Amino acid sequence: MPKETKKGEFLLTLSGFLIAGLVGLLIGLSAFLIFKPASSSSQKSAPPTTVEVPVARALPVHPKEIGVFRNNLLETINEEYVRIIGQALPAVVNIFSARPVEGSADLEDGNQKETKQKRKTWKKPPMDEETSLGSGIILSDDGNILTNAHLVKNAREIRVQLFDGRRYEAKLLGIDSPTDVAVLKISAQHLSVLNWGDSDALQVGEQVFAVGNPFGLTGSVSRGIVSAKGRNPTLSSTSYEDFIQTDAAINPGNSGGALINVRGELVGINTAIYSGNGGSNGIGFAIPSKLAKFAYASLLTKGKVIRGFLGVETQEVDEDLQQIFGLPTTEGALITKVEPHSPASKAGLQRGDIIVKYNEMPVKDPAELRISVSQSPAGSKIPIVFYREGQKHQIYVEITEQPENIASGANDESGGNPSWKVTVTGDLQNVFGGLHIVDLDPTLRSRLSLSPKATGIYLVDVEGGYPAFDLLYPGDVIEEIRRPGSAPIKIRSVAEFLQLINQIPATESVAVFLQRGNNQMFVLLKP
Repeated sequence: MPKETKKGEFLLTLSGFLIAGLVGLLIGLSAFLIFKPASSSSQKSAPPTTVEVPVARALPVHPKEIGVFRNNLLETINEEYVRIIGQALPAVVNIFSARPVEGSADLEDGNQKETKQKRKTWKKPPMDEETSLGSGIILSDDGNILTNAHLVKNAREIRVQLFDGRRYEAKLLGIDSPTDVAVLKISAQHLSVLNWGDSDALQVGEQVFAVGNPFGLTGSVSRGIVSAKGRNPTLSSTSYEDFIQTDAAINPGNSGGALINVRGELVGINTAIYSGNGGSNGIGFAIPSKLAKFAYASLLTKGKVIRGFLGVETQEVDEDLQQIFGLPTTEGALITKVEPHSPASKAGLQRGDIIVKYNEMPVKDPAELRISVSQSPAGSKIPIVFYREGQKHQIYVEITEQPENIASGANDESGGNPSWKVTVTGDLQNVFGGLHIVDLDPTLRSRLSLSPKATGIYLVDVEGGYPAFDLLYPGDVIEEIRRPGSAPIKIRSVAEFLQLINQIPATESVAVFLQRGNNQMFVLLKP
């Protein structure tokens, strides 16, 4: 091949390489310009954002308060349980009491002659002893012990066994049945004690521990939560029930023992269980520490509990009574009786008033009012807010000391009297149909222990199938009627009563105020 041809081919190949390289350079520059972010001379590009990946971190803790997490949270919680219970156990004691029990004759079935012969030869056996077990709480290092009144009431002998097994004879310093609290004293020194906690600060769901001696098993502990507060399971109008409800297992023998919080403080005194078989069903009740502390201090200093006295009897307000009395809510305490010459009477409170605030604190129900009044010092002037006929009022009442014995009221006696002129309301088309009623006369007033000037009508019977059946009972004395949005109407005679009830529509609900045995109350009759 000629040299000129080879040289031409070489130059052609070199030119191809150069052209391909130039094209590649142009393509690269174009791509760079297309994908490069726009910028200006007046604006700097933002630095890249750093994204933190979340990681688990231990929360800061105070070593003196909840311990140091040595290994893990569960182990630390376990150590705290052990520490708190270890401090509480030596402060809870076992209580034994012995009561005198009357003997009884064991007379088998037989003819009259044999029975008489056995009675002649039978001799009354000696007094037996009934021993009951319970628990108590050491509250001073020199031997003051708090327990339930029902454990030691009428006990001939009381013995206390400490957690370490030592036994002591105990002296009863004071007892208060309305709160079911008693204070004992043993001759010992340098004892472990429990510190008072604030039961008002307890919240539903908070963990608590019940410490006591169920079934005689010394130093038993159960754990649970606060299930509810302010329980009044017996609906008693004379006791001071404001129980803490817990699902911590409480059994016979736990009575008088401690309910403590997670700080090891005494927040309640275990006292009762709700059970059909005597065992724990997860519903136990404890006296709040605030109530027990008040009784404990009074028993120590005075030997009895000194309580404030207002002089009213009250009942709860339900939704129906709320409408009758024109109230904004169902909270409050509806006055059913005002004691003559009492602080309430002198201040002008009346039957039918609804107390909603006592000493600047809301009143939820009668039990709450009763406890608040009882803890008010004699001589203190307390502001009371109440509703009367739908209007809110405020007065000041000077509280006095509760009398030793408050009058128990009338006896509940029913039954017919041949001389009564009984009136029957019959098929009256409203809530008062089917009543058999008579006027109060001197004999009835005396029989029912009523005032000679007492007014009202006496209920002899209520026929079945009428609205008042199962709500009104033979022996009730109806004194007053309240219709929605109207003032109270006092009942003085059967004639007045009949005239009034004939004007009431068939669809109207009516509240009647009545006396039933020792109690006075409002009862709502609905069509």
